[in-house]
Amino acid sequence: MKVTVRQISTASKRECTFYLKLEWTKDLGAGFVVVLCDGISAWSGEVSEEDVTREAQEMEMPRERYVQELELALTEEGQTAQKYSFHLTPEKAGGPKLQLFYDKVESDISFKLGVVELLPVPEPTKVIRELISYGLERSTHVQVENHHLHEENQRLKSEQEHITSELERYVRQKETLEKDLYSRFVLVLNEKKAKIRTFQETIKQLQDTIEAEKQRLNSEAVGCVEYRFAGDEPEEENYYGSTTDEEGPGDPKLPPAKLHNKELLAKNPLDDRLNDMTDVAPSRKRRCRHLQQLKSQTKKAALEQHKSSRTGV
Repeated sequence: MKVTVRQISTASKRECTFYLKLEWTKDLGAGFVVVLCDGISAWSGEVSEEDVTREAQEMEMPRERYVQELELALTEEGQTAQKYSFHLTPEKAGGPKLQLFYDKVESDISFKLGVVELLPVPEPTKVIRELISYGLERSTHVQVENHHLHEENQRLKSEQEHITSELERYVRQKETLEKDLYSRFVLVLNEKKAKIRTFQETIKQLQDTIEAEKQRLNSEAVGCVEYRFAGDEPEEENYYGSTTDEEGPGDPKLPPAKLHNKELLAKNPLDDRLNDMTDVAPSRKRRCRHLQQLKSQTKKAALEQHKSSRTGV
């Protein structure tokens, strides 16, 4: 059986404080017992399942919704924005029976949820003792629950402190690791920069060396070309500058072959026999070689004659 106790005040007797006790088995829809006490006297009454169904029909409200409204009004569980009121009146003037009305108030408009008839309890002290016992039990239960909540709060607080200390330690380690990694990164970066500068200087030196070598080779090539041109002019003059037997008393500066070629071109520039012209320079070279051979033979004969004269003596 479930039991709840709450403190209420009635519109008819606002100066009086009443304690409303509810007892039920399954839910309020299956019926419940009401006990009302003002600290001196006590009254009790019962609401059956049929009464609950009839009240729901009169309110034109689904039964489940009506049971929820009864629970909010009589047990005070879950009451936040909604407001409920109670009225206590005698059934008859001067009679022992009382009627307890419980209403729902919305926007200053009151809706009757239900009513229960109360009869005086023969032994109100028993009801008072039950209320006191319930209050003590409830207080003990609340204290135990509060103690458990306090222990849970302490445990969570210690865990929070431990987590906070661990987090601070991790943060310090992270900062130390970041500083270490940054210092290592700076060292590696400086080494890379130094290597890059060394490579750049080496490349620049190689480029300068290659450029100097190119200039030297170009100057040597130009010198060789100039030397070749300078050496070819006397040879051409030796071969073609002097006169031969075939040359006439004409211009001594122009070789006979070139003069002959110019004469042929002047006569017929389209003549195909131009490629078959004879060059007098080779014949001049042959005459020179023949003269040298004659001189060597003459010298050889003179030497042999001199040797024979010495042997005869």
